[in-house]
Amino acid sequence: MTNESLEGNPIPKPRPTSAPKKSGYYAKTDRRSEAGGKKYEPGASFVSIPKFKNKRSFPFVTPAMALKTFLGQEELKPTPTPQDVLRIIPLGGVEQVGLNCTAFEYNGEVLIIDMGIQFADQYQHGVNGSIPDLAYLKGKNVVGIVITHGHIDHIGAIPFAVKQLGRNIPMYATSMAYELIAMKQGENGEPMTNLERITRNASFSLGTHFQIMPFTVDHSIPDSVGMLIETPVGRFVHTGDWKFDANPLPYRPSTDFNLLESIGNRGVRALLSDSTNAHLPGSSISESDVIGSIEEIFKKSENRIITATFSSIIDRVMLIIATAEKFDRKIVLLGRGMNNYMDIAFKLGYAKPKPGTIISMEEANRLPDNKVTICCTGAQGERYAALMRIATGESKDTALRPSDTVVFSSSVIPGNERNVQGLFDIIMAQGPRIYQYKESEIHAGGHARAEDTKKMISLIRPEVYMPIYGYPHMIYGNAKNAYEVGYTKDRVIISRNGQIIEFTKDDFRITDMFVSHRLLTVDGYTVGMTTEKEIHDREQLRQNGVVAVSIAKKPGEYLFKLDLAGMAQLDNFPGLEERIYEFLQVTLKNEIQRFSGVGDFKAYAAKKVQDFIFEEIGKEPVVLVLVH
Repeated sequence: MTNESLEGNPIPKPRPTSAPKKSGYYAKTDRRSEAGGKKYEPGASFVSIPKFKNKRSFPFVTPAMALKTFLGQEELKPTPTPQDVLRIIPLGGVEQVGLNCTAFEYNGEVLIIDMGIQFADQYQHGVNGSIPDLAYLKGKNVVGIVITHGHIDHIGAIPFAVKQLGRNIPMYATSMAYELIAMKQGENGEPMTNLERITRNASFSLGTHFQIMPFTVDHSIPDSVGMLIETPVGRFVHTGDWKFDANPLPYRPSTDFNLLESIGNRGVRALLSDSTNAHLPGSSISESDVIGSIEEIFKKSENRIITATFSSIIDRVMLIIATAEKFDRKIVLLGRGMNNYMDIAFKLGYAKPKPGTIISMEEANRLPDNKVTICCTGAQGERYAALMRIATGESKDTALRPSDTVVFSSSVIPGNERNVQGLFDIIMAQGPRIYQYKESEIHAGGHARAEDTKKMISLIRPEVYMPIYGYPHMIYGNAKNAYEVGYTKDRVIISRNGQIIEFTKDDFRITDMFVSHRLLTVDGYTVGMTTEKEIHDREQLRQNGVVAVSIAKKPGEYLFKLDLAGMAQLDNFPGLEERIYEFLQVTLKNEIQRFSGVGDFKAYAAKKVQDFIFEEIGKEPVVLVLVH
């Protein structure tokens, strides 16, 4: 070994400095015998060694990563884009809900639809979310980013994209999304210099090869649009998020079925359509259908009503405000997101409460309970959202009361079930009545189900159908809709993130070429620095804790120290520290020359220390070896 800190002097018996040494170390078989025969007082802590000891755990990988390894799907690097060939590249959103981003490339120009974020899954401990990997766009001419609507899974990555593509990147959005993007960029101190407002059914050109016409779609936030994209190789339709609303709210523009049919009559090469609910049978219920259920709750409730929904479901918040006014109640808006979204809705005229309807919590506290409705964030059980803080007594605004009625007017995002159930338990233990979407129609989803998807396909009649925006089971369920209206599998494109699909004037092909689609995390203030390795380390830390082994050299001796976090202290296990120190002493004295460097020694020592701990207590902590 070349590092001088581990060479040269004879090694005396090591002296641990983290805890006094214990005497009476006994063999593993003796410990098992004693553990099996010793009596313990109720409530005592002890080591229980089973007859058949735990096997070492598998190296941690997510199920999706394990499947990818098993399938061994080949991913070729992209060749230069051929002349007069249109490439469609899902940069995200076809393997998850979120990360929505699709690129269209033709003759040196790139058009991007949406720039969304994906929130962390159950394995990504501490990570805020993930954004699309834009590495393929380096050196390319991005003529514009067009936004379909203002939900965060479609605009949340814009602040990070702006860092990479520049504040003057052309960006186009309808009014609600425009205001949300401008607000966020203003908060970041990086206002967009080339953000433009677009309107429905008004075409505009991007570069020399793309002409875009936004058209109205029904969704749960105002100003949602799909895109008709005219290119030299034909027309393409990108729906964004959408549904058909059979009974739309009177003050909101809704789907123009004649327009969709006329687009189909002109000929469409491919329809790229939202998959989030497309695997579910039937049709989505109308937002208007929610009115009766909400009003019934207001009729029954004699005290405060607390409603929880997404701040971005503007229609629902507007409906709650209107219902509160009908029953002579005032509204308190709690939660930063709720207030931000509604401030924009008020500014644009999408919500028009009567003067005095919206009041502060301080004002509400002076009113009888039957005159107060609180509309807040936190329907997904988020730890520090407004509703959770109210329920746990942590809110500075108000606390839950036994007489309250709590209305969850949103569905549960897949993966959030435990959080929501935990919130239900906390609320119900204090007495309030809970209403949720499973027991009454107090939520209308914003995404098309199977029957509406089939109707969209029948109106547009594309040459090729491409499900986008959803988890794989949603994508495949959406593809089934196309099969059921007569499309063969060779006319349905099921792709993966980064995969290149090419269209010429006469044909198309799904290639084996993939642009970069790395996991690009947002973690605190860092972007792209927390990789799968760090995420795996965090999973092991969560399950087993961490042990730091410090080795310091002073003239004539080595000193060792163990520091632990997230696991029981080792002095609870007689002899284990001595066993580790003895190993380190022998290795440093007799085997040091066989290591190629300090890094090699540290890896070996970490593995052996982990083995000792696993044999003793059945846990596999992360072991850090520090050489001073």
